[in-house]
Amino acid sequence: MRQNRDLARVNSTQSVRIRNLENEVSNLLANNLALREELSHHKLEAESGKAQQIFDHTTGIKTQLEERLQEITALISNLGNPPRQKRSSKGQGRISISQNDQPTAPRRRISDMDQEGRLPAIMEHKLYPRRTLE
Repeated sequence: MRQNRDLARVNSTQSVRIRNLENEVSNLLANNLALREELSHHKLEAESGKAQQIFDHTTGIKTQLEERLQEITALISNLGNPPRQKRSSKGQGRISISQNDQPTAPRRRISDMDQEGRLPAIMEHKLYPRRTLE
């Protein structure tokens, strides 16, 4: 009898200990699951943060490229325009650009040039003398 009671008491204490350990395992598994979920959430935030940084960086580069393209377009559109006249500092109005600022090229009459800005072709074997560019 006494041995049976001792076994029942030990069995009871072991059952309580097993239940406590099972509860602790259950709590630890729940905490583990919560931590994994938090970790995956932080990973997604980090990836989206990196993606946002990459997006911001590429947007900045795109803006810079568009600005450069506008500058180049403005330069190209100004290629066909005559040179601008400089204003005098004394307030005399507009003065033309000095000879030193312009490239040295022979002067041609506009009537000698075709619509594309080229001189007419030189015909060989002419019976009359060529005109000069002056």
